[in-house]
Amino acid sequence: MRRLRFGDSGSKVLTLLAFASWLLLGVSWVMSVYAFPGLPDKVASWTSVWSTEAVRVERSPAFFVYPIAQTLFFLVSLLLAKVVFFRAPGSDFQDRSLQSDGNERLLGLKKEVAYLALIFLNLVFIHLQTSLILISHELAKGINRFYFAMLLVVLLMLIPYYRVRRQMLRASSR
Repeated sequence: MRRLRFGDSGSKVLTLLAFASWLLLGVSWVMSVYAFPGLPDKVASWTSVWSTEAVRVERSPAFFVYPIAQTLFFLVSLLLAKVVFFRAPGSDFQDRSLQSDGNERLLGLKKEVAYLALIFLNLVFIHLQTSLILISHELAKGINRFYFAMLLVVLLMLIPYYRVRRQMLRASSR
């Protein structure tokens, strides 16, 4: 039986996280395509986090700016993560006998954090799109500020989460 150590990110977990981020991107597109024909003639195109006044414009294909921006953000973030964040770690671990295993676990941690960030980035965009749809139908006055703030807080909390987990990984591989 394989003994699990701290920092082991199994391929199943990473696959599920990657799948979830792609799934949320797909959900965003399905929601937008499904909602577009039922939108009123005047739709909200932008809403501020601080005010409840929404800018209203004629319904047009410009409604798809949010899912397009989300897709671009998602793909650029994924590309940057692969180029910058997923590169093989250097000599992060002091014990050379554990360096290969430690680097593999660190790479798994990096992928885990990157996929979690992509999931929450998608949730931010989905919340903005859903809010605009609800505002357009006059079912909401603006975005849910608390939920929006919590999504941003969780995104920011991934930074200390990564640093703490990385330190624990270093300590466990010594």
